[in-house]
Amino acid sequence: MQKDSDRNDRNQLLDKISSDETNMGRRSYLRMAGVALGSMAAAGAAAESASAATTVRGISFDRVLNAADFCDTSGSQDCSSAIENRLSSGTLIKFPKGTYKIASNINTGSANNVGMYSEEGATLKVPRGGEVTVFFNRGGRNVLFEGFTIDQTARDAFGNMKLLCEDNGQIRNVDIVGRSPAADHRLDQHILMDVHDSNGTSIIKNFTAKDGGVLGEYRNSSGGIQATPGHHGTLKIIDCHLEEMANNGIYATRCDGAIQVEGGVYRNNDVAQVRLMGPNSYVDGALIEIDMNKAEDNPGTPRKMRGLWVETKQTKFSGTKNGGYARNCTFVIRDAPNSLEAIDLDETGGWLEVDNCYFVIDRNNTRAITAYGPEDKASNYPKAPKPWDLKVTNCSITGSAADRESIKVINRPGSTVENTCIQQTANGRDGVTVVNAGDCYVGSSTINVDGQAVREVDTNVQTQSIETSGSCPLPGEGDLSSGDSSSDSTDGGSTTTDSTEKKTHELVVDGEGSSDLINYEFSVSGTVTQTDSPGEDTIEGSSVTGAVRAGIDSFEFTGEITSFSIDGSALLTLDGEEVTPEDLGGSSDSTDSGTDSTTDSSTDSGSTDSSTDSTDSTDSTDTLTVETVEGGPLVEYEFTVDGSVSKGSNSESSDTLASNGDGTTTVTGKTGNGYADDFQIGGELTAFSANVDVENYSVLVNGEEVDLSSLGSSDSTDSGSTSTTSELVIDGEGRDGLTNYEFSVSGSVSQTDDPGEDTIEGTTVIGAVGGGLDSFDFTGDITAFSIDGPATVLLDGEAVDPSTLGSSDSSTDSTDSTDSTDSTTDSSTDETVEKATKITIDGMGTQEMAKYGFTVSGEVEQVDDPGEDKVNGNTVTGKVRKGLDEFVFTGNLTSFDLDGPARIYLDEVKLSA
Repeated sequence: MQKDSDRNDRNQLLDKISSDETNMGRRSYLRMAGVALGSMAAAGAAAESASAATTVRGISFDRVLNAADFCDTSGSQDCSSAIENRLSSGTLIKFPKGTYKIASNINTGSANNVGMYSEEGATLKVPRGGEVTVFFNRGGRNVLFEGFTIDQTARDAFGNMKLLCEDNGQIRNVDIVGRSPAADHRLDQHILMDVHDSNGTSIIKNFTAKDGGVLGEYRNSSGGIQATPGHHGTLKIIDCHLEEMANNGIYATRCDGAIQVEGGVYRNNDVAQVRLMGPNSYVDGALIEIDMNKAEDNPGTPRKMRGLWVETKQTKFSGTKNGGYARNCTFVIRDAPNSLEAIDLDETGGWLEVDNCYFVIDRNNTRAITAYGPEDKASNYPKAPKPWDLKVTNCSITGSAADRESIKVINRPGSTVENTCIQQTANGRDGVTVVNAGDCYVGSSTINVDGQAVREVDTNVQTQSIETSGSCPLPGEGDLSSGDSSSDSTDGGSTTTDSTEKKTHELVVDGEGSSDLINYEFSVSGTVTQTDSPGEDTIEGSSVTGAVRAGIDSFEFTGEITSFSIDGSALLTLDGEEVTPEDLGGSSDSTDSGTDSTTDSSTDSGSTDSSTDSTDSTDSTDTLTVETVEGGPLVEYEFTVDGSVSKGSNSESSDTLASNGDGTTTVTGKTGNGYADDFQIGGELTAFSANVDVENYSVLVNGEEVDLSSLGSSDSTDSGSTSTTSELVIDGEGRDGLTNYEFSVSGSVSQTDDPGEDTIEGTTVIGAVGGGLDSFDFTGDITAFSIDGPATVLLDGEAVDPSTLGSSDSSTDSTDSTDSTDSTTDSSTDETVEKATKITIDGMGTQEMAKYGFTVSGEVEQVDDPGEDKVNGNTVTGKVRKGLDEFVFTGNLTSFDLDGPARIYLDEVKLSA
């Protein structure tokens, strides 16, 4: 009874802590900016017609307009064009409280010092069926978007922001309400944000999107935040809250810029909560949680959820990168379908340092950290350069997870685990496993586990000062950096807290229009960054030296202000409150004043134990799982069940089910390297066979291992269900342009490289390849194939003429055409999916007119306001000045003429001259 009581106490504490997340509301942040807008308010009603210059968030604007002067504030009439037409360089549009209908993209071109701002909290409403970029800037500097709720609650509505700036893009205090739809095409992330200038910095702060998308839809529903290959500077992501995204919470591995995540909550996002890598990239002070008990009735099923995924897509950008940091974070893995680890250091990932983090791992067979052995993922995703070591220090790992180990390191020499406490006493749990990695060290740690404290596989690990009993601190208990491992935990249970987050403060030095230069200096005990354009201000470590005249300098920092001096009169605000120079520099005024009182009312308030029975919803079915050994070979298997079979949450699209006409079902699939496939079976397992020895895999029914020697081999030749897997590769061979392709097969198809923007719809693939390669495994025949540009096509390793694909001559398995064939083949052989390509003509914000004309081989339709543009059949003629024109077309672009300054994009990919 005592253990049950302890468990209930821990669960209640976990739920309380997870709900008490640091999540300062939009209006709280906007109050901080109120001082910066003081001069603007004084300008009064003249702002619309002839406003004086003003500064917000360190950005100077020449004029300020009031959106209520030219927009309907009830949300009845579309205001997109009226807003876009006024957003030229130097313009800030203020939005009073109200609802503004945004039915089409708002594109500012490459304007500088431009912004949309609402101090009162305005709502931008996306209408039914609209997929709208509510704010878009490409190539500008000093760009601000702040203070909005983006309402996408209408059916099939989706809203996002794109700030692909040179420097100093800012998205602040933005909420998205409404779940993103599952579309029949690819949806973008809610924020696409780059810093093109390698010395530049942009910021996303207090961005909240808790409704997410449809889990499992991946490309066809929304992701959270993404940096593209154009990101070369530093992107800071501070105090954001993202949940249930279908395509990553933060996805930032296709670039060579730095990603710095500070604070925030990332929960139940599919694929990964945070995905990054780079020597200047880190996640610090975040709560990273996978617990589907807290999902808000998501209609989808997740593919695979990770906490932090450290990996890279080296061929998506120039150069190489390595490294990364996880500091002061809390990782929680509880009800987590398909999750194998809280931190996944990928095969392509380089070194990683994990320090001062809490891990609560309650899911069996799930680790706190897996450091996979470095290796190339096909030719287009090479492993990172050395070093490859994992360093874990000052961490605590608790929780009820059984089996496997808490930390696993594979082929990463020089890795260390030090001053770390592991308390996971459930059956079969090891502490640290090291595989084939020399010069590794585990020491000065407590490792209280059921199995081996340190397990060595094909290597020798240096160990020192390891205690095998004792308890470990739960999140928020003890000082991890001091080695204090004492707590009241008695059985490895789980609670979590946000108290590890480092609170970020804002200091503003406002010259209030002074004509004299005011010099100042200050130092902090933590980190400090400037959020406005730095000018001549300098930051050296934790000290700032700067000067301000008529404008504003603004900084964000952690810790305390330890010293401050100023040689003139300026208005000083700390976290939105006016202070004097004498108030600053003390050790108490800028410290964290306790946990933020705002609670997350959407978090489950009851005990999580109450939802554990919800999984037992299937009638008279058992769960069959094929598990594989990490680092082992690919397991190609086949089994037969005397009854029906359906795929589980871990199964892949390449796994096939075939009814044999006699009440039995045969399944063919493949998995490996520690992954597992699962199925729901409505009868007895009668046969199982695989291409490798049984030591490389195990088969379980309802968690109990099956004695395969008692079964027969799954010889299904009578059913005609066996199939040969073929490989198709489309290789761009380093070319600059984008080549589109499409093909269909008569069997099943799965992509073996990272899908990027490629899509699989049933048995049809629609994709595009640049300089890399796309690779697919398929069964059956290629029934159709088309390609619109240069690429080398290989079938099973042999180069082939694309024109020969899709004919009966390319058949390999055409004799297997029994009634058990997948019913989708009838509809896919005669029905081809026409891909719609978007072409954008961007006037780049200039006043010079650009004239253009183009022809396509299919159909074409304009998606923006046509103005003077004309579509005549498959031919388009048009003009563009500072805005952009957008069209969608099928087939190929057969001709294009341009007279004047403009950039051309095909599906967001810029075309060369």
